[in-house]
Amino acid sequence: MRKTLIYLQHNLVDVQIFNLPEGYAFVRYKRGLEDDWANILLESGEFDSHKDALKRFYKEFGKISDLGQYMIFIENEDSELVGTVTAWHGTVKDRLHGRLHWFNVVPDFQGRGLGVPLLSKGMAMLQENHEEAFLKVDVNNKMMVRLFISMGWKPLIIHPWEVRVWVQSGYHN
Repeated sequence: MRKTLIYLQHNLVDVQIFNLPEGYAFVRYKRGLEDDWANILLESGEFDSHKDALKRFYKEFGKISDLGQYMIFIENEDSELVGTVTAWHGTVKDRLHGRLHWFNVVPDFQGRGLGVPLLSKGMAMLQENHEEAFLKVDVNNKMMVRLFISMGWKPLIIHPWEVRVWVQSGYHN
């Protein structure tokens, strides 16, 4: 199924921090974790193959020497990486903003209280370098959209058709 992406924005004020459940820890990206990133994104359905995921990793991040400042993972008690987020940057409406990017938790670990702490950690990282941020999400991923809204993200209208999507979704603000 083709994704229809919509944008959300956050002013990065009053970012609340949530702790990971016991047995989990945040770890920063370091060289050699590219395959782990690709595996997380592959298992999360973002890519059709490990090769495609790795290709995207190197295209976006291959020349970034300090990627550990922007990318984190969740590690479980078995030292497996089961989630990731990148507190990146991007241009929207012709302005550079912080960008929450590649926010994913492996499906087998969803529902264990990892998403909110991962999101709040990514937002706190964005807050270090930006005054506002955006993200893109598939309009059909209702659970993810609700999560972002619950954490203070608001619609960012880029295309006129998005107004209809937000009204149909019941968002009123």
